[in-house]
Amino acid sequence: MKMIAVDEVFRIGKILEWCEKMEKKEKKEKPTVDLGMGFGGLLKGLGDFMDTVSKMAEEGKSEFEKVGEISFDKAKKLKGMYGISVRIGGAGIPIVEKFGTVPKTDVREPMVDVFDEEDVVRVIAELPGVEESDIKTVLEENILKIRAERGDRKYKKDIELPAAVKGELKSRYKNGVLEIELEKS
Repeated sequence: MKMIAVDEVFRIGKILEWCEKMEKKEKKEKPTVDLGMGFGGLLKGLGDFMDTVSKMAEEGKSEFEKVGEISFDKAKKLKGMYGISVRIGGAGIPIVEKFGTVPKTDVREPMVDVFDEEDVVRVIAELPGVEESDIKTVLEENILKIRAERGDRKYKKDIELPAAVKGELKSRYKNGVLEIELEKS
């Protein structure tokens, strides 16, 4: 039995929403996918997913599949195919599987807040499941790169900072939360 994380449900809902939009649009238009993680978007994604599962139950279907194509360049020469399959399992629990030619990645993007304060830029990142020794931070000009890996937990995030900063960073990590302080130039 596969457990579905809330962020996974959100992404599935967004994929379903995007597929429906693409079916309605003319093929000449360039597709865009909004995978923002706002609270309203989370509820919309969850609602879309639940609507799909409810519709499956009403129609007596035990499986649903949605497939789409995405272009990675303006000339539309580089394309990828992706999709999701939702099956109703033995106990009525939905089982979600992703498939396609779009590269799979086990790397998560951590939730990050950036605060532009008077003398410093403060970055707070949520990295649950890793130890402080697993975290690597690199500052390249105005881009802060955060990487962490422990077992099956992998995180990666490049953050554009809102202000110029000096090269030295101060950090502390406690209970899955990394706080970085960068002094402004």
